[in-house]
Amino acid sequence: MKQLQTRMFSLPHGMGVDTLFKKLSKSFVVEQSEHEISQRCYYDTFDWRLHRNSLVFFSRSNSLHLERFNGKQVAMASGRRRVKFFWWDIEAGELNYRLKSLIEMRALCPIIEIQTETSQFRIMNHDRKTVARLVVRNDQLKETDSGLPEQVFVYEIRGYENEFETVVEQCRRKGCLEVKKRKLLERLLKLSGLNPRDYGDKFKVDLEEQMSVGAAVSKICLSLVDDMRTNHPGVIADIDSEFLHDFRIAVRRTRSLLSLMKKILPTEQCIYFQSEFRWLGSVTGPLRDIDVYLLDKEDYLNLLPPSLKGGMSVFFTRLEARRAGELKGLQFHLGSERYDRLLNEWCRFLSDPDSELFNSPRDQNCRVYADSTIVKRFRSFVRAGNKISDKSVDQELHQLRIKGKKFRYLLEFFKSFYHEEQMTTFLKFMKKLQDNLGTFNDLSVQQNLLGSELDGLRAKNLKTLRFAAALGGLIAVLADKNRTVRGEFEATYADFTRPEVQELLESMVSATV
Repeated sequence: MKQLQTRMFSLPHGMGVDTLFKKLSKSFVVEQSEHEISQRCYYDTFDWRLHRNSLVFFSRSNSLHLERFNGKQVAMASGRRRVKFFWWDIEAGELNYRLKSLIEMRALCPIIEIQTETSQFRIMNHDRKTVARLVVRNDQLKETDSGLPEQVFVYEIRGYENEFETVVEQCRRKGCLEVKKRKLLERLLKLSGLNPRDYGDKFKVDLEEQMSVGAAVSKICLSLVDDMRTNHPGVIADIDSEFLHDFRIAVRRTRSLLSLMKKILPTEQCIYFQSEFRWLGSVTGPLRDIDVYLLDKEDYLNLLPPSLKGGMSVFFTRLEARRAGELKGLQFHLGSERYDRLLNEWCRFLSDPDSELFNSPRDQNCRVYADSTIVKRFRSFVRAGNKISDKSVDQELHQLRIKGKKFRYLLEFFKSFYHEEQMTTFLKFMKKLQDNLGTFNDLSVQQNLLGSELDGLRAKNLKTLRFAAALGGLIAVLADKNRTVRGEFEATYADFTRPEVQELLESMVSATV
C-alpha cells in the first residue's frame, strides 16, 4: 500500500496564516478542528550523551519521551517535569532500561524549554468531505521573544491525492518555503545559540610541530584549567558524580605533568604548584571514594547471597550520611581563597610572557623533548614491570599502576605530534594492562575500607551481627576476585610487552630512538 505523503512549509517572514487560508478558501472549505497550547522541556547530560547517539529526551504534560532525531519514538513513560532526571528516577520499563545504558551515572538536565501552539484544520471539498489535513505549528522559546518561523504541515488523505497536490501547489504559490523534515531540537539549539557537544570527556590539545616546551606546557595546562572551571559549578551544585570525577582527572593530569617534567620546569615554582595541586587532590578524594561505592551499590549487593544483602543496608546508609558531610567540606574548599589563589597564580605562571616557563631550557623544541621523554618513560615502565613476580607485594603493583598512568597521560599530552592511528592502537594495548592494574588496586582498596568498617564494630545486637556477616561475606568475595585479577597480570603484561607493541611505539618516535 502506498505511503501517504506529508509536506512541510515555513511561512515567509511577515506573512500570516490567514493569507494562506484566504487563498485555499477559493477552492476548499477550511475549518479548524483542534487548538492546543503545550509545554515541552528538552533534557540532555552535560556531555551530550543523548545527542551523541542521535536521541532526544523531553517532558510534555504528564509524560516523558525518548525519540530519535527523525521524530520516531523509542520509549515513553509517565512522569512530570523536574529539575533533573537520573535513569533510576523513571518508573521501571523500556525508557528506564534504555536510559540506564545511555547516560549511566549522569543526570539529564534541562537545555531548552518551548511553548508550542498547534492548530489543526480540515480541508474539505464542497461536499464537506475531508480531502486533506493541515496543521499550523508555532514553537516559541520560553521566556524569550525568539521562535521558529510558523510552520504548516499538509497531510494527504487516502483517495484524495489530487486534492493534496492542489493544496501543496497553492502553498507554494503563496510563497511558502518547502523544507525537508529537519530535527526540531537542532533548529531550537541554533536559535538559542547553544552549541551541542561543546564538552566531552576526551582530552585533546593540538600542539604545533615547532612549539617550544614552555608554550606546549602552557597550552596543555590552560586546557586542564578550563576543564576544572567548567566542572566546578556542577561539583558545587552536586548535579551528578561525573562533575567531580572529571574535575579530579584534570587535577590528576596537572599533577602528572608537573611530576613528569619536574627536571625541566623552574624548580621553585614546580615544587610550590606540586604541593598545592596535591592539596587539591586530597580534598576532592574522600567524596569521590564514597561516590564510587554508592554507584557500585547494586554490584556489591549482587555479590552477596540473599540472606546477607539486608545487612549491607547499614553500610550504604552510613556512606550516604558521610557523603553529605564530605560534600559540605568540599564546597568549602572549592570556594576558599586558597583555591582561587592557586588557579590565579597557576594561570599567571602559564600565561605571563615574562614567566620563567618560557625561558631556557623550556625554549627547546617540544617534539624533540616529547620523543625522548616518551622513550625513557616507556623503558622505565617496562623495567619496573619486569621486576614483578608472584612474590611481589600489592604495593609494587600499585606503584606500577601509578607509573603506567603517568606514562599514558604523557602520551595523551603529546598525541597530536604523532600518527593518530598508531597512537590509538598503542593506547588500546596500554588500556588492557591499566584496566588489570586498576581493578586489582580498586579491589584492594575496597577490602581495606570494608575491613576497617568491620574492625570498628563494637555493639553485639542482631543488626550489628547481620552487618558484620555481610561485611565479612563481601570481603571474602572481593578477596577471591582480587586473586583472580592478580593471576591475570602476568599474561596481560606479557601481551603488552610483545615485540610488535614496542616496535609500534618506536615507529612513532623513530626520529630519536
